[in-house]
Amino acid sequence: MQEPYWWYVLFVKANTESRVVNDICSFAKANKIPCEIEAFVPQSERYFRSAKSREAGKIYCKRPLFPGYVFIETNLPTHEFIEHFAQYIYSSADIIKLLRYGNSDEIALSEQERLRFEYLFKGKRCLDHSEGYIEGDKVVVTFGPLIGHEGSIKHINRHNRNAVVEFEMFGKVMSVKVALEIVSKV
Repeated sequence: MQEPYWWYVLFVKANTESRVVNDICSFAKANKIPCEIEAFVPQSERYFRSAKSREAGKIYCKRPLFPGYVFIETNLPTHEFIEHFAQYIYSSADIIKLLRYGNSDEIALSEQERLRFEYLFKGKRCLDHSEGYIEGDKVVVTFGPLIGHEGSIKHINRHNRNAVVEFEMFGKVMSVKVALEIVSKV
């Protein structure tokens, strides 16, 4: 998408994310809204542990990174986005609310937050698995999108090959599980 563009985030009912993604794009097309728009649900790879996967090697499946949230990337600034999509957002039974920064009118993710997510997703809308090792009481990530973000890791579950990572979104800290395989402990 060409600059400038913004990311807006909808909080939706459980298990309706894919329907909302399809409906938003259909609504924009049906109402001939002059914009570039892409609705998506950020994904995260997770280690899938079963007897078959142990035989086949490491298996990772994709799951929503933020269950219950739909992201919208568009070239519409805030006032135009509200003008065109308010009717759909407030009449949809699947959408709970459009996220904002506290009580302000600011509804787009800050540029800093958006750029951080884009760096982690590497253009794929998916947070791939990472690998690393533990040295003393420190985690060192050697492969994957979490390189350089070791300070965001709050908890590691070596058995399930995941970690709890904290992200800031709309001024609030959100904890999510991401795939992190610890290959050794030094």
